[in-house]
Amino acid sequence: MNILSTILLLGTAVQAVPNSPLPRRSLNTTASDRLGLQWMGNDTSLPKVLVLFTGGTISSGSTYSALDTTEYGQISITGEEIIARDPLLQTVAQLAVSNWTLDDGNSTGTSDALVMNMTRFAHDALCSPDSDITGAIFTHGTNSLEETAFLMDLLVNCGKPIVGVGAMRPYTALSFDGDANFFESVALAASPEARDRGVLVAFSDRILSGFWVTKLDSTHPDAFHQTTNGGDLGAFLNMRPYFFNSPSRPTPKHDLNISLVSSHPSYPALPQVDILYAARQFDARLAFNSLANGASGIVIAGTGNGGIPNGSDMIAEAVEKGLQVVVGTRSPYGTASPQPDQTWAKSGYVHVIQSRIMLQLAIASGYNQNQTIELFEGTIRKAIHPFGL
Repeated sequence: MNILSTILLLGTAVQAVPNSPLPRRSLNTTASDRLGLQWMGNDTSLPKVLVLFTGGTISSGSTYSALDTTEYGQISITGEEIIARDPLLQTVAQLAVSNWTLDDGNSTGTSDALVMNMTRFAHDALCSPDSDITGAIFTHGTNSLEETAFLMDLLVNCGKPIVGVGAMRPYTALSFDGDANFFESVALAASPEARDRGVLVAFSDRILSGFWVTKLDSTHPDAFHQTTNGGDLGAFLNMRPYFFNSPSRPTPKHDLNISLVSSHPSYPALPQVDILYAARQFDARLAFNSLANGASGIVIAGTGNGGIPNGSDMIAEAVEKGLQVVVGTRSPYGTASPQPDQTWAKSGYVHVIQSRIMLQLAIASGYNQNQTIELFEGTIRKAIHPFGL
């Protein structure tokens, strides 16, 4: 079992075992006191921004060359060292670091259990009655940043901003993008204008929705140059956030109860949900393989408008055997819209990567297949089939 440690900025370490209870609340204390957080900064009037540090490219370096932007990872820096690189951060917020890297140094993005524990910690720190924390950021490897952002967006909903941030170049590279992204994420989490907008992502001078964000480029610094829907929420001007519109909520978003998810005896982390990619001559028997290997659900990246090229009868049979199924589209944009008389859910505008997270949380919340269909299809079905479906 991995050991998590909350690393304090002044060097004290508090350790917790994954899935262990959070520290008990006591009277006349703040969340900072209860969680053992100590804050960096001389100006105590500034907002407190919690840094959930999970590693990723933003903290990775290369021993090969300053030109290396693909084979890095031999060396790394801590969250405290990232903060120390930029004294201007202390003009924006007070900062404390909570460490959520794995024991082997890999990013949190490789572990559902660790992501869930970090989310529970963030919920407690930000949303408890004794919270004295304005907002939080989480550093993350960009390969799965969108998954963690989406999960936290569904589970932490008390109005306080949480901002995901990463980098596409290691800190040893020419024109390292991480320092600017990190500063902007802190400025965003500290901003009153960021409240009630769900989880956000700060990347390359863009403010993005954690619900819609998707990595669209594997190597370029502006990897999150566009969301699957909704567009940018704002931009950074002189490294400070500017929003294009007042707060709004994605239509397909549903708040899920983190206490309900956390208390499910069968899923201390999250249930297994596999993604199957559909192409010509798609083998629907893969659904039975997933079921046999312990999956509680599957998401199919379908063709076109969420089509299953072959074996839809087998998918229906898998549903009858207890496998929950959601079908999306393998296209980067567009919808998988509902159809009558089907026994699985269509994902609507929710991309397949995010659909996997939503299905995991639905199953962990005790949803059956019919409830899952309503979760994914409810709003879009009413829009496109006003006479019922």
